[in-house]
Amino acid sequence: MILRAMTRVLVLVLLCGCATTVPYTGAGPHPQLERGHPVPPIDALGNLLAVFPKLLLWDWRFANHYISPDTESYVVAYLAAREVEMLTDTQFRLNQWSPGNDLSRLVKNGHVGWPYRLILGLPTTLIVDVLLPGRLFPWGDYYNPWTNTVHLYSNHSAIALHEAGHAFDTGTQRFKGTYSAARLIPFVDLYQEWQASDDAIAYFEESGEQDAELAAYKILYPAFGTYVGAYIFPPIGTVAGAIAGHAAGRSKAALKTSRYRREAPAPSQPPQPVPTAP
Repeated sequence: MILRAMTRVLVLVLLCGCATTVPYTGAGPHPQLERGHPVPPIDALGNLLAVFPKLLLWDWRFANHYISPDTESYVVAYLAAREVEMLTDTQFRLNQWSPGNDLSRLVKNGHVGWPYRLILGLPTTLIVDVLLPGRLFPWGDYYNPWTNTVHLYSNHSAIALHEAGHAFDTGTQRFKGTYSAARLIPFVDLYQEWQASDDAIAYFEESGEQDAELAAYKILYPAFGTYVGAYIFPPIGTVAGAIAGHAAGRSKAALKTSRYRREAPAPSQPPQPVPTAP
């Protein structure tokens, strides 16, 4: 009886809070970004449930269920820099649960053929977006190609652009549904994950965001390592892959830091006073 009552309260909180939006607070307003209404008990619980992946990636911002205006501004700038038709109507949900809208987008997503959306998209959307939403469960940030929607729960610019990179990568493919379905084939996900991370890092390089680029190596490399390690012997392989990714990411960040320091222009010297004759 008590459990049933608590379940009803939880559902009411989710329905009342998560599907509504609050004014955009980043570099907007931007029509492709929607922010979920804060629900402190749900957000705190979701943050707590994500402790293991936080430790695995060594970043407390992962699935912290708060996206700052600064992180939003990176998404807006990325959208302006990447000209792909599919990306122009990609929806970004910032810590938002909106099952009705996601199901509607599944029906209307003309970028992917309806057989793919019916056979693969419907069960995926029902499970991940509707029944077990990332707003509460520790799935982390992800891109749903069947609804062309990016779901963000982490306050990290590299993670946000990695997920946006999935939308960009899918949008550049001629057969988008086939490309998305190919993820079911072993090791294809590694290629797709690398493409998304590579594009996010490339954007930081193009825009001269050196600090963001260096931070990206330290989070995206270990995240990629978890995918590689999962093929070996999960969960031990997953942890080992993350550790190897941390080593590789920090090594890469150190090399780029040294390079940027060498390439930095020498500080200008103040003009020296001209000595006068006695």
